[in-house]
Amino acid sequence: MNIKKLGVVASTGLLVFSLAACGGADSSSDNGKTQIKFINGFTGGDGAYMTKIVKGFNESQDKYEVVQSQEKDHYTKYKSGNYDLVVIHETNLKTYSKDQLIQDAGPFMKKAGLNKEDFSEAGIQSGSVEDQMYGVPLDIHPLTMFYNKELTKEAPKDYAELKKLGETLQAKDSNLYAFGLPSTGLTTFYFTAAAAQNGINLEKDGYLDFTQEAYADALMQYHDMIFKDNASPDKLGLDGEFQAFMKSADEGAKQAAVTMTGPWYYQAVKEKYGDNLGIGAMPTLFKTAATTGNAHTISVAAAVKDDKVKDGISEFLKYLYTPENLANWAESGQAPSHLATIDLISKDAKKYELAAKNQEQLKSYVAAPRVYQFDEQLRYMNEVVFTKLTNEPNLTKEALMSELEKATKAAKQIAGTQ
Repeated sequence: MNIKKLGVVASTGLLVFSLAACGGADSSSDNGKTQIKFINGFTGGDGAYMTKIVKGFNESQDKYEVVQSQEKDHYTKYKSGNYDLVVIHETNLKTYSKDQLIQDAGPFMKKAGLNKEDFSEAGIQSGSVEDQMYGVPLDIHPLTMFYNKELTKEAPKDYAELKKLGETLQAKDSNLYAFGLPSTGLTTFYFTAAAAQNGINLEKDGYLDFTQEAYADALMQYHDMIFKDNASPDKLGLDGEFQAFMKSADEGAKQAAVTMTGPWYYQAVKEKYGDNLGIGAMPTLFKTAATTGNAHTISVAAAVKDDKVKDGISEFLKYLYTPENLANWAESGQAPSHLATIDLISKDAKKYELAAKNQEQLKSYVAAPRVYQFDEQLRYMNEVVFTKLTNEPNLTKEALMSELEKATKAAKQIAGTQ
């Protein structure tokens, strides 16, 4: 699932509309079953695996029917439509709970036989808002490394190895690069990775403070990776880290041997590279080993009041969090937070190759700051700052600091709307 295009409603007027419209779907059905309307953004290769789970639940009993919608703009459609269940990213959970768009998931978990202790520590954190579970933890999706075994036999472990790989590839073909930095797209993960691997806390009094000297230095390292070390092409554009990995230098394109991208691309890269696809942990680009990303949680709409729908939601959760069923999600490449499913994955790591690899690197996982309207607070950084870092060879640290001040001012204003 692609997280880069998440829309967030900030104005009071729109929020009132959202609260009135969201949830409370008509539970009646022509087949006599109680319907549970479920919306998510699984429009990538992982979508078919969630569909398989939903279909399995619907066929497993004759009392409830989960009606699934998979939409790229699922947040927008959730707010303006009638849905009972919604997938919420960890970074959005505080916003949706504070705006009263979702309700405490604890009672639904309890009825499904689920407890906090059934999930990993990172999973519990992903679904919690002030010690209440507003989202049932589904997975943690860290920044994931794929590499082309024809261009590098092993996964580079740090930037020194990536730089050396780039030098070797450039000596063979000027269109071959170690990896690619996107201009836009998955840049949120790169911003949080720079903070995590440098031990920088971006949160200050509920807003994201980018105007830290150490953070500016870290971001300038991204700039140098392109314009000084030639480890990445410049101006790769939207989803450039993935696109450069999928292209071929033989066709005159700029090709990357390694990509750090989202696990939802697993099916696409597996189909292209087959046995030549390698999977590795997020390399240490900066000072210390750490990986970042986001998490999917399943939340219940605030307007759900119908007891039959509530019972149906609990039954679906009970089915979903049966390891044999949730393993379908692991097969898509996602890394479930459910401990019993993690145990199943570890026993068959070959079948669940990517999920097993990502479970290993979650030991050094650092969650993104939990602030109100997280994506809106990062908007200027994503839309302006990373483009400058990857497109402007003469960008200076002083010019970058000026942009970071603008980004921080915007983030502080957004935080003030809660």
